[in-house]
Amino acid sequence: MKIKAKQAFTFILTFILAGNLLILPGYAAESNEILSLTAKYTSGRVSFSGTASTDVLAVAILLYDTDGTTLLRMETVGVTSGDNQNSFSGTIRIPLSSGTYTVKAANYEGGNLYSATFTVSAPAKTDNNTGGSSSPATGVTITPTPTPAPVYQAEITTGANGAENLDITLDDTGDNALAGLDQENIQSLFSESNEPVISMPAIPGVNTYTLELPASTLSGAEPGKTLALSTDAGTISIPDNMLSGMSGTEDKKVGISIGYGNKNTLSDKEKEAVGERPLIKLQLTLDGTQTSWNNPDAPVTVSIPYTPSDEELENPDSIVVWYLDGAGNLVCITNGKYDPATGKVTFTTTHFSLYAVGYNRITFSDVEQSAWYEKAIGFIAAREITKGTGAGKFSPEALLTRGEFIVMLMRAYEIKPDDNPAENFADAGNTYYTGYLAAAKRLGISKGVGNNLFAPGNNITRQEMFTLLYNALKVINRIPQGTSAKTLSSFTDKDSIAPWAEEAMDYLIKAGAISGSNGRLNPQNTSTRAEMAQVLYNLLSK
Repeated sequence: MKIKAKQAFTFILTFILAGNLLILPGYAAESNEILSLTAKYTSGRVSFSGTASTDVLAVAILLYDTDGTTLLRMETVGVTSGDNQNSFSGTIRIPLSSGTYTVKAANYEGGNLYSATFTVSAPAKTDNNTGGSSSPATGVTITPTPTPAPVYQAEITTGANGAENLDITLDDTGDNALAGLDQENIQSLFSESNEPVISMPAIPGVNTYTLELPASTLSGAEPGKTLALSTDAGTISIPDNMLSGMSGTEDKKVGISIGYGNKNTLSDKEKEAVGERPLIKLQLTLDGTQTSWNNPDAPVTVSIPYTPSDEELENPDSIVVWYLDGAGNLVCITNGKYDPATGKVTFTTTHFSLYAVGYNRITFSDVEQSAWYEKAIGFIAAREITKGTGAGKFSPEALLTRGEFIVMLMRAYEIKPDDNPAENFADAGNTYYTGYLAAAKRLGISKGVGNNLFAPGNNITRQEMFTLLYNALKVINRIPQGTSAKTLSSFTDKDSIAPWAEEAMDYLIKAGAISGSNGRLNPQNTSTRAEMAQVLYNLLSK
């Protein structure tokens, strides 16, 4: 889709405001600038690479049409650090006709635009008159040689032996592009890499890209490796246990598709929420028949290229992912987030459907922009983990109750409440947290405080909060990996932790979810609503 010149000017204006704009290919840049840029076009993709000064963290790439003013595509790429300069590279999958195109690069935070051009040449025409005569002999009919159909290939990369090609076929409608792998192919790929990537080029008229492979290759009991399908619509990373526990897959071929959704089928509410942002459709087939898939033990990761508006760039934590449930409801995927370094919105899901990039900026009158917890509260509010305490307030300094926490925790990790619980805690009552308490008891997230009581109105202590969090993460197999060098021994008050909370707090400290204060954990202190928001933000934003 082409971007009008006015929109392009709006983006460039941000660079003017951030610093001096110099569109000079040979400009000798100082700090925070682009040093070099090259670009070329092959097999339906623009490849670019260049260098930048060491202060540049991300680079904005702009691809212009042959007129030099119409912006076709804008991407953001991260940089690789070097001793004296940083380097960057990437590709843009886009079909182009013949002509000379311009690529421009700039520091994502503002600076000069560095230009490079490349030329796309049309295939040479061939003379079908093999007899050498300018006109056919009388009574002789010459049938023109038909123009061969274009041949498309996917690129397989493992990082071991370079790239290989894989043929792509189109269905009868020309709307679906399909690439297939057999058992031997997949075993070979996984022997070379834990994360092989199948990259399919953008193909004119194609809205859906499908990878087909034996279902048995995705039926492992435990996750170990992933296979990524990268397309113009987005990238889906498929775990090798995706179909574990799914019956009826024996000796069948599974097709995993990612493509563009049809916005014309959306309700008015959905159209308003999605706007001009990307809408993608994830689909699974068995031997060509569409089949529902839902596996909480094998989430897939999805990345969608996205260029935020100026307002969205100012509040990137408010960029979210909506799940469109087919009944007109918009359900926020709480782990969805935008990464400025990659220019992509990523999320994980355990079921296939329609998903859209959205923007849901929520503010509270009692949360100042300068407050240490403002970013965290904005993040969880945008994802509908909390709606505040009423009258447009969040009450960040208020103490958090056990009932409030269990609801926020389970919303954060999309654990549904029980609608008609068979049993519950004796003090669960009939209120907003009733169904969540029943689910927490049934799943083993909480055993309560004794005598079949949960004490939802009591203020929650820090060690209670971290224990419930740890139990929930274990239930959904989402325990984070350790990234911090700290342990329980790093804190002076470790001996005040209750024995039942030690495992949880030790693990979450190592995962970086708990940082403590002045060398103390304060496990028996009560927790504020702002502190809870920060803990969830630390986990969900990674």
